[in-house]
Amino acid sequence: MSWLLVAVLFLGQVKVDSLTGQLPNKSPGRAVLFSLIFPGGGQVYTHNYWRAAVIAAAEVGLGGLAYQEHTRMKQAWAALDTTGYYFHRDRRTTFLWWTAGVVVFSMADAYVSAQMFGFDQEMRLDLGPTLPLAGGECYIRLGFQLAWR
Repeated sequence: MSWLLVAVLFLGQVKVDSLTGQLPNKSPGRAVLFSLIFPGGGQVYTHNYWRAAVIAAAEVGLGGLAYQEHTRMKQAWAALDTTGYYFHRDRRTTFLWWTAGVVVFSMADAYVSAQMFGFDQEMRLDLGPTLPLAGGECYIRLGFQLAWR
């Protein structure tokens, strides 16, 4: 329910400026802040919904695994199992580091996406064989394409 409220608060429709015909700019600072506060928030703010879903799933999943290992660590401590305690503590710490890495990546991605918002460009590099021609000859093709929309 809270995700729906968050999405309604800062999503809205993207409107083209009637005078210039350009998309409005997105604030990189706001994108980074949304990424820090909400899993995938910066990506939703910059309208990269697939990235938002992947990043949110990674952050929540890794955070859940860290919490699970923290619970097991406390159980091992209560049972006076020092080997289990150290094992689960180390796994918890590893999951926390991975979670932090995903959050930092999310923030960097949101920053770049906000800076590049409205700049739609596609770059493609092709490499592969061609179909045999009438003479039965095959060639290797190398192509480069850069397009602005």
